[in-house]
Amino acid sequence: MKNYAEDFLAEIGVQEKQFAALYRGMASFFSLSDCSMWVLYYLIALPDDVSQQDLIEKMMFPKQTVNSAVATLSRKGLVELFAIPGTRNRKKIILTSEGRKLAEDTVCKMRRAEHRAAESMGEEKTAQYLALHREFLKRIQDEFAKEGLPSAGY
Repeated sequence: MKNYAEDFLAEIGVQEKQFAALYRGMASFFSLSDCSMWVLYYLIALPDDVSQQDLIEKMMFPKQTVNSAVATLSRKGLVELFAIPGTRNRKKIILTSEGRKLAEDTVCKMRRAEHRAAESMGEEKTAQYLALHREFLKRIQDEFAKEGLPSAGY
């Protein structure tokens, strides 16, 4: 007889891959790299000025990948980088008018669909989803630590 934990882990694995494939498919549909799509996404989604370091922390992509995506978007005239006063070399990233139009035609459509999907679940179910997801992440981190494995996010 299978253990419920095995079934749970198998289903979580499938669902995580389905989410990843869905968003990879969106990037491909928009003719963007995965990372460039997520840069645009977070430039639209985050309320304050965004630096490359902020993107690295939020997106969980390697630093080099994020920097490369930002550089590509900059070369294409979609973003501009401005030094943040009082910092050593941090730069805020601002969408140009062309970049804002691209974001409107791509990630803003995606975000509207995400909002409708979340709203269709209702406030109670979305809160439960987040609470359970957060609890499972914490438990995995704790169990990884017990095994001597890295337990922090990268």
